[in-house]
Amino acid sequence: MPRKPVVHFRLKSEDRKGFSIIYLQFLYQGRRLFYSFGQTIKTSDWNEKKERVKNKQTTTEDGKFALNDLLDNLEMICLKTYFESLKDGIPEPNVLRDAMESFIDKNHNDKEVTNRPTLFSLAQRFIDGEIKFRGKDKSQSSLDNYSAVTKHLKAYQTFSKLKVDFDTIDLDFFYSYVNFLKNKQKLAVNSIAKDISIIKVFMGEAVDLEYTDNIKFRHKKFAFNEEETDHVYLTEQELAKLYALKITNKKLEEVRDLFIFGAWVGLRFSDFSNIKTENIIQIDGDYFIKMITQKTKELVIIPCNPVVMEIFDKYADRPNKLPKTISNQKFNDYIKDVCKLAEFNEKGRVSSRPKDILAELVSSHTARRSFATNYYLQGFPTIDLMKITGHKTERSFLKYIRVSKLDTAKRLSEHIKANWSRKLLSVA
Repeated sequence: MPRKPVVHFRLKSEDRKGFSIIYLQFLYQGRRLFYSFGQTIKTSDWNEKKERVKNKQTTTEDGKFALNDLLDNLEMICLKTYFESLKDGIPEPNVLRDAMESFIDKNHNDKEVTNRPTLFSLAQRFIDGEIKFRGKDKSQSSLDNYSAVTKHLKAYQTFSKLKVDFDTIDLDFFYSYVNFLKNKQKLAVNSIAKDISIIKVFMGEAVDLEYTDNIKFRHKKFAFNEEETDHVYLTEQELAKLYALKITNKKLEEVRDLFIFGAWVGLRFSDFSNIKTENIIQIDGDYFIKMITQKTKELVIIPCNPVVMEIFDKYADRPNKLPKTISNQKFNDYIKDVCKLAEFNEKGRVSSRPKDILAELVSSHTARRSFATNYYLQGFPTIDLMKITGHKTERSFLKYIRVSKLDTAKRLSEHIKANWSRKLLSVA
């Protein structure tokens, strides 16, 4: 009695990256069927004895289905077609191949599967700006961040061959994904932290929309902490030195003036480099900057101090009374050159880059940090500063400003000097 035919799944020789093509082998009654269906796997991830992928969550190349489910279905269809065809004689290999191809084509175009909400389709709604926060549009930088995280997730899915969807976001995914971002994508610590926080935003929205009941992303270990960045601020004395600097290069002079302007209004570069005439208003004889910020879409009103007014006078012939705007990248290059002319050669301002001089650490964002830090050190109410900087919590604001241990020590010293004599007098 002839042996019952058996479907086998084999691997072809692996390529230089360690991947092998999976193919179906079916030998029956003197005939041979070898069917390759476009799926590959790392040889190390293949269970040769079970003829299946070791990790059950491994997906097909398009990420839509579990790879082992596809293998099970192909085996079932191959055998079912074979036995049903026997009544008309022994089927040719192409009959079996056509049946499996039809199954793959049908599932690839299945509208019900395509329309089912997925993590990637939800992410696209974030990218498109459809999903808002309390009705407010997200900033372009936020939309760009959503897009970047989505690209990272797709790259991870392709690399790992593990399905990425609502039900697979757990601690195993977290450990594997962070390792991928760190070692394959070469992302910095704070970029990885941003990726994880955005994934948690995606998943939180999915739970709210009742797309999933998976809340494993809320596990306390599902978190990646940021590290202190290499940002600095310039003191009022350093800003004054920079402003008084005689510069013969017109372009560098304009960059210096725009930087000083930013350091005294506290706006982001995207805002202070795009001030328009209508943003400069007069109230009771005093001038103010009034505008809706690009990132947070919030109204801010900022008084113009004497230095700001001097800059307005200097560029009175310009439509917005300010130097011409250039790209952020060029601005950052030029402001470093300006700071070198000002001989900002101090080293060790940040512990992670002790050999770098101060001039090399200054960027467009240093202006905004200088504004917040200097006014904070002067004792200006934090809650009022937050209305200008746009920080929602005092904790996030205190992380933003650049108060060094030396600054703190000096403030304590001034406090002691101011209060010690009064204490001695009270004792006497």
